[in-house]
Amino acid sequence: MHARSLFAASLMALVGTTGCPNKESLGMSAMGLLGPGVINDPKNKSLRFDLLKFGLDQFCREMRQRGAPLKLHDGEPVLGRFFADGCNSQVIDEEDRKSLVMQYSGRGYAWTNVTARLGFTSQGLIEYAPDFVLHDGAMYVYFRPKNVGSVSFQTLLVESAVAQTGIAVAGVSPDQIGRDIVTGQLGRGFTVIRHGKTGETEFGLGYIPVGSKPFRPFIVESADKVVLDDDRTEVHANQQDYIGGFVVPEGGKALYLTAQVDGAPTVDVFLVPKEDGDRVIDRYVRTAGPSLLFGPPLLDDTIAAGSRWTRTLAVPKGTYYLAVDNSPGLGRTAPPAILGDDRAARVDYVVELGDAP
Repeated sequence: MHARSLFAASLMALVGTTGCPNKESLGMSAMGLLGPGVINDPKNKSLRFDLLKFGLDQFCREMRQRGAPLKLHDGEPVLGRFFADGCNSQVIDEEDRKSLVMQYSGRGYAWTNVTARLGFTSQGLIEYAPDFVLHDGAMYVYFRPKNVGSVSFQTLLVESAVAQTGIAVAGVSPDQIGRDIVTGQLGRGFTVIRHGKTGETEFGLGYIPVGSKPFRPFIVESADKVVLDDDRTEVHANQQDYIGGFVVPEGGKALYLTAQVDGAPTVDVFLVPKEDGDRVIDRYVRTAGPSLLFGPPLLDDTIAAGSRWTRTLAVPKGTYYLAVDNSPGLGRTAPPAILGDDRAARVDYVVELGDAP
């Protein structure tokens, strides 16, 4: 997955490896016979919607596999993530209403300068109007929000003791802060770009015009690997970020990791199985301070600022998180504890899947 917003990112999985599916499931050969002119014609509403319905049975499964990044604006670093633990989707295929309705629930975390880390649970219902355009061998799929239903948001953690006091004095609701972040991003919708030749998928918050691409820190061109994620995160002092999960579908595969750090001297990185990572994340959204791992990671390494870090890790079939730690509680390094000095680490990263070397 690439740059994307809170729940939009999870929804985008619909047109990832299974959603805006492979050539067989989409009937790309039939689409080629019909031609872009027929497919792109907005008058052919039923035909266009029938194409979009392929793969919707995988919608919620994909949503539960990956954490969805939180961003305030396009091109800005990730400030937190949402992890779905419940999802139901429904296709409304009526003459005057062709929509995708998704009901979700889950937990997540975000960092703001008002609250420090904010841990939360959220649930809600969103109705999207899907549409697409074929352009230069790529399919631009648009999910425009028709209705953002009631969004429930419950704060589990306000990490900063100073923020807790200030919020109480000012009468500010941390629930409202989180709810504003969620509804603000849901209201923008998202764009998915599926490249026909390579099968790779790009994601972006809001509307990306045909011919354009979303922001990504690394430009990757590889014929033998698939880009799983290419983004930028910001991990503040005493904080962590859990990127993924990344699905490895079969044996004999490897994760190719590339990263670069700025703003802090070093960060620690770990690769952990999803089962362990889910337990760590659940504790992280509820408890102040860094969260310790439950078991030995598959990768335990350090990234120093100013140089490009690369690793190739052959892994068995499964799902994995890449954890980034900027705290003294985990790993080999400890950021300096200087009062008023956050030393946030900006981490550019790309995760690819390919054959094991």
